[in-house]
Amino acid sequence: MPVRGQLGSKGLAAAVFAANLVGCALVGTTWVVLNQPPEPGPPVEPGLALGNTTTAVTAPRSEMTPAETPTTAETAPDALIRVSGPAGLETVVPRGWPTKTLPEPGSVQATDPADDRRILKFGGAPPSDDSDILTYHQRYEQQIARRAGYTLDGLRPTTLRGHDAVDWEFAWDAPEGRRHVRAFYWRGNGIEYYVYAHGPEATWPETAELVQRMLDDSTP
Repeated sequence: MPVRGQLGSKGLAAAVFAANLVGCALVGTTWVVLNQPPEPGPPVEPGLALGNTTTAVTAPRSEMTPAETPTTAETAPDALIRVSGPAGLETVVPRGWPTKTLPEPGSVQATDPADDRRILKFGGAPPSDDSDILTYHQRYEQQIARRAGYTLDGLRPTTLRGHDAVDWEFAWDAPEGRRHVRAFYWRGNGIEYYVYAHGPEATWPETAELVQRMLDDSTP
């Protein structure tokens, strides 16, 4: 009888210990579930937020012709160098601006070494669906329009050297301040090419000259 009582006490102790382990495991599991990072989702640019929006406005199709760009230290021919991008695109960027290949398909970036808020991009890749170039970018504009303080300067169909094209310009309240953006897209031989620039609103006129030179001196 005493031995049987001792075994019963040991069994009870073991059961209590096992119950404690289960309880701790449940608490630990609950903490992990409640505190683990959310499942990864589609990449979202920092600062993307709901804000005031405007409706996309299109203008009649027109032929894009090289602009008469004032010659400045930023845009004089000797201040630019010719670069090759993805899908056979060639354009110009300011001398001394470092370039890097971006993770998104067919994209290269050049950054102003004196102000990293001024960014140029260029490249080319096959379109991601079968829609025409204007419809595609009108749909994309509806997503971008959710950004804080978004205002649309224009989303216009045009042509460039005989290729269907879209000229899109807008501004929004980026994390670093008011940001102005211009992106020009055109299609040829199954590729959508583009040149792009963004920078602070306060210095946009200088950046606008650069993106126009990129466009004027681009091929194909």
